[in-house]
Amino acid sequence: MKHKWRFILFLLTLLTLLWVWNCAPQPLKPIYKKNGKEYGKISGAFFRHQWWNYYERGLSFAEGEFYKQALADLYDSVDQRDKDQRMARTYGMHFIDYFPHRELGIIHYQMDNFETARKELELSLKHFPSAKARFYLDRVRRALIKPEARVVPPPRLTLNFKTTEVWTREDPVRLSGVAEDPHYVSEIRIKGVPLFLEGSEKHISFEKNLALPQGRHGVDVAAKNLLGKVTKRQVIIHVDREGPMVTLDQIHFDRAIPPGKLKIAGSIYDNSGVSDLSINGRPLDIQKGVEVSFTESLTLDTDTLELVAHDRLGNPTSARMPLPPASAGHISGMLACADSPMDNYLLAGLFGPKDTRPPTIRLKGWTDTQTVFLEKVYIEGQISDENKIESLTINQTPILRRQGLHILFSHMTDLKEGENVLTIAARDNKGNTAIKTLSVIRRIPRSLQLAERLSMTAFPFEQKGEVSNASLAFQDNLIDALIDRNRFQVIERDKLDLILQEQKLSRTKLFDQRTALKLGSLIAAQTVITGSIIETRRGIEVVARLIDTETSEILATEDVYDEVKDLPALRALAQGMAVKFHRDFPLVDGLIVSKKGEDIFTDLGGNSIKLQTRLLVFREEPIKHPLTGAELGADNKILGRARVTQVMPKMSKAELVDCKSEVITSLDRVITQ
Repeated sequence: MKHKWRFILFLLTLLTLLWVWNCAPQPLKPIYKKNGKEYGKISGAFFRHQWWNYYERGLSFAEGEFYKQALADLYDSVDQRDKDQRMARTYGMHFIDYFPHRELGIIHYQMDNFETARKELELSLKHFPSAKARFYLDRVRRALIKPEARVVPPPRLTLNFKTTEVWTREDPVRLSGVAEDPHYVSEIRIKGVPLFLEGSEKHISFEKNLALPQGRHGVDVAAKNLLGKVTKRQVIIHVDREGPMVTLDQIHFDRAIPPGKLKIAGSIYDNSGVSDLSINGRPLDIQKGVEVSFTESLTLDTDTLELVAHDRLGNPTSARMPLPPASAGHISGMLACADSPMDNYLLAGLFGPKDTRPPTIRLKGWTDTQTVFLEKVYIEGQISDENKIESLTINQTPILRRQGLHILFSHMTDLKEGENVLTIAARDNKGNTAIKTLSVIRRIPRSLQLAERLSMTAFPFEQKGEVSNASLAFQDNLIDALIDRNRFQVIERDKLDLILQEQKLSRTKLFDQRTALKLGSLIAAQTVITGSIIETRRGIEVVARLIDTETSEILATEDVYDEVKDLPALRALAQGMAVKFHRDFPLVDGLIVSKKGEDIFTDLGGNSIKLQTRLLVFREEPIKHPLTGAELGADNKILGRARVTQVMPKMSKAELVDCKSEVITSLDRVITQ
């Protein structure tokens, strides 16, 4: 028994010594010095050979270009924890961004071990995508195909248009296509502006909506591969959203022998080509072309004349007028209007003896001052005179094609927010001029106003490494880039500085997430952006997280990387970060399809929305002009807010937050906040 206790005591002593030895700091690899800096050091003690110790020391060796030592430490960290990951837990509530395979790939790239580098970087991206891994994977791919540079052709670029010259009435105009290259497409530009790409790919499908006004536009598209070989395409896009212009030279209606006989002559012009003309629903046999003349004699047994002309894209221009009594054989005027959802037509005619007065300008559905909820409007109407009209302008832009006694026109114009002054001027060939001025006030429906968007602010980013003065400006650049995109309600730095002064806090306190969330609530920001700037000798990486101040949940994490560190490069990185956050939270609207208790179900599916997205619930209120009945767009009333709790492929479920469920009905709408 005595020997047994001695043996147990010996084992306990041995185990204690092993535990003390394991917990004590172990002999470290030598610390290397280069250019006055030390490499191979970690921030704390190297206890128990944990994976995070190896990872931190490996990064330090890599920064000093001690690649052999760096590889050994990084492979040791991978043996304990294999997968690359953001916010990997070390101990307690301590987290680090852990990317050993990415860093191994970068080191192998620096050592010209390109095939090994490719495998490590692709593995890192498979585990957790990062901008830095994509950046160096492109470098590795370029190095692998560089020996083939002389025989590498440019990319193949295909656009969705069947011809190089197209006519369209789309608004916006959708341009899409495919760029392909076995040696990887690295850049796509449309009208000289690069599309945002995460990294090079062999096959990239792209799509962009172009806001093109009426007229002819040359659109250049270019695709470049990793070796700089470029393919260019140009498409000529003719945008035509206006109906034909109709010039009437003669209108004569004789009721002497019922039914009455109408004689009408004129021409129709449209850039896209005239398609058809009908009078009182009766199609006329006219030629097709850009400008078509017609002379017709018809019998009519009605009291109304209706004329409708279409261009080949389907844009219509129509005119409707009452025919005069038998005593007035010659019609000297009529009103024209482009086809629209408006049901009421302003009917007018100019009858009586000839005179020498200025032309008469008549517009459909417009008063001198009008408020609309539209992005663009049609100016529709007719110019009439006893002499031929020789000039017609809208805001000094000539629109007249051919002189005539009656000009039937439609013209689209974009509106800015607030007051828009539109001036229509007409002159006859005797020099008489008429001017009509409209004041169109554009208001933005409440649910689309910037004040209703998700509010956010960007706090100073934590600095890791020797951060340059240029990098310190990243926060301001990011705020500017977010404001420029006009998607979020961004709270600027001056308000943040005021709160910091009131709370007697330094800017470094904002690196703490709890402090950042508290201050975010104080400045009424629904979300805050925090992050890190990691600057090494070779490049700069910025990692940003968007955090909900109400739930403390991380809504999105994005990163950017580049080797260039000057101010223009930092601005480009900030713009790329803003694009990524915009992509994470697109402005989309949908329909409430059903309601159950405090939950609503919308037709927004997984391709357009994600969990925890904030929604505005609103009801559209169509607005009509009280005198003319013209549709002026739709304002809306915000009923409340909701938060998405479940996302399905073609629908989503959201919980109502601050509105009574009984006021919500199916066919009410939602829009992302």
